[in-house]
Amino acid sequence: MRLGKGKSLLAVTASLTLLAGLTACGGNSGKESSASPDGTGKNAAESSASGSQTPAGETVKIKFAGWGDPSEKEVFTKLIKDFEQKNSTIKVEYLHIPADYVGKMNTILAGGDAPDVFYVPDGDFGRWVSQGLLHPIQEFVDASSLDTGDMWESGLLRYRYDGAVNGQGPLYALPKDIGPTVLYYNKDLFTKMNVPFPSADTPMTFEQLLDTAKKLTVEENGKVKQYGMGPIWWEGFVFGNGGAFLTDDRREFVGNGEAAVSALQFAADLANVHKVVPNAAALKDMNDSQMFQTGRLAMMITGRWMVPEFRKLGFDWDVAPLPVNKWAGWSGSVGIGIYGKTKHLEAAYKLVEYLGGPEGQKEQSLMGFAIPSFKSMAATDVFLQPGQKPEHAEVFIKAAENQVPGPWTNLPNAKWFDMLSQGLAPMWDGKKSAADVLNELKPKIDAAIKEGNPAVFK
Repeated sequence: MRLGKGKSLLAVTASLTLLAGLTACGGNSGKESSASPDGTGKNAAESSASGSQTPAGETVKIKFAGWGDPSEKEVFTKLIKDFEQKNSTIKVEYLHIPADYVGKMNTILAGGDAPDVFYVPDGDFGRWVSQGLLHPIQEFVDASSLDTGDMWESGLLRYRYDGAVNGQGPLYALPKDIGPTVLYYNKDLFTKMNVPFPSADTPMTFEQLLDTAKKLTVEENGKVKQYGMGPIWWEGFVFGNGGAFLTDDRREFVGNGEAAVSALQFAADLANVHKVVPNAAALKDMNDSQMFQTGRLAMMITGRWMVPEFRKLGFDWDVAPLPVNKWAGWSGSVGIGIYGKTKHLEAAYKLVEYLGGPEGQKEQSLMGFAIPSFKSMAATDVFLQPGQKPEHAEVFIKAAENQVPGPWTNLPNAKWFDMLSQGLAPMWDGKKSAADVLNELKPKIDAAIKEGNPAVFK
């Protein structure tokens, strides 16, 4: 699993705020959610019947695009081979894009000849679906044997679109995975510093986080040698403090409310006042993951996707809930969708269902880097993997039950969120208070919301 929009770090400047692809301005395809991307108004079944079906026995060739490290590529190569064996009339060409996936897919999609099936990062879903680049799959899902009731609702809803906003309406993709965010901690450092391990059942409060981070921070000759806590993924801190970014109708920015302001000020103070979190200068030569792996960070926030790499470490570690007062936060996800202009709709959907269904989910989960999309599977050894780190893998499950899609998934055009992320830089640098920064940003963000998402205001 890799995040689509990306994690935002306390001490990283605007250029490092997003992990994988900024969400650019996107058009809006209107209110007719049942319309096909070409504007004919045909639904999935009608589109299939009118030209995407292939005569019985004739071989269909489709293309599938995704990214991932060598281990993920190996798993998907195996899955595609198994799929072809089960579907003898469908051949799949696997296009592996190891770097700059979103940038390259934007170019391919603009060219009008994209792969039939491809990864859809949740942060890019809104832009792509509003431009008619994804085909609705709701009717195929309804006619299938997939038990969507057993799938994480937060995983499914981020791939829904009603013609105006994300999160409601028909499905346009199936989740490839869901990646809740949790607290990783170095058990050896906790033991060495005589600090109790975080609870796997009860999230730390902000005050408890600060106290714990102070005890784990080591300073020598006026310079911090070991930080208690890694950069803050601030959206989860806002959610955990009872704050929000948008109104329920998604027409207005409310991130300058008291709960959000106090959470963000606390997050900024961890680095600027308390010195328990590395600032941008401290992260210049080594990122948070590298600092954790070399024993310079006692705690850090990240997702399940780091488990395979961390299992290679020479020290003991485990996971705990995000330290945000309660079970809260955001989860990342990557979906698997169908190109809006595919000529092989039924074959494409069969691949989507296979990869997003039980067989595909099991193989991906066994790699250790993702939670399966099916809740029942997540509760088995396929995911929990007893005998392997982390000891408290169930933390990911509880997190998935309580975390929501990142705010960048709320509207088709997420320019407003890019503006927010970049605009917070003076706060992270300690030059302005959270209240001043957010109050200054509010009218600009409100204007960006309205300009970029006109269908929401109809």
